[in-house]
Amino acid sequence: MKNENIKQIEEFSELWHSIIKKSNFSKIEEQFPRFNGLTTIEISIISIVSKNPDVILGEIVATLDIPKSTLTNAIDRLEKRNYINRVISKRDRRSYGLELTEEGHLAQKEHLDFEHTVYGRLLNALDTDKEKQELFKLLRKIVSNFE
Repeated sequence: MKNENIKQIEEFSELWHSIIKKSNFSKIEEQFPRFNGLTTIEISIISIVSKNPDVILGEIVATLDIPKSTLTNAIDRLEKRNYINRVISKRDRRSYGLELTEEGHLAQKEHLDFEHTVYGRLLNALDTDKEKQELFKLLRKIVSNFE
């Protein structure tokens, strides 16, 4: 790796950690008790079920690119928190789907509220729409170059 890259990586790391520290995400998380303590996979499952009520377990495995055992463990944890229920799929009676409980819908609402709060604070740190559009352009470039 080039010395220039090492310096850029170190600067990026320093800036990233400063953003995390100054953002005070942990304080924001305290405002959303249903959302707090969920793993990324659990949040993703709730989000997928919220957007696709007829989704079956195999589709979630494919979407998240995780092993079935990982999905099963996450579903077990979500059921214990009363966020989801396993149901026989209406589309394919040989498969199971998931449905959000009332608590699950509230957890999804908190997830969206958390994102709006955090992302809003990040975007409000920029002065103009032009700066925000430049940030989006750079983020889209990063995403496309990861593929």
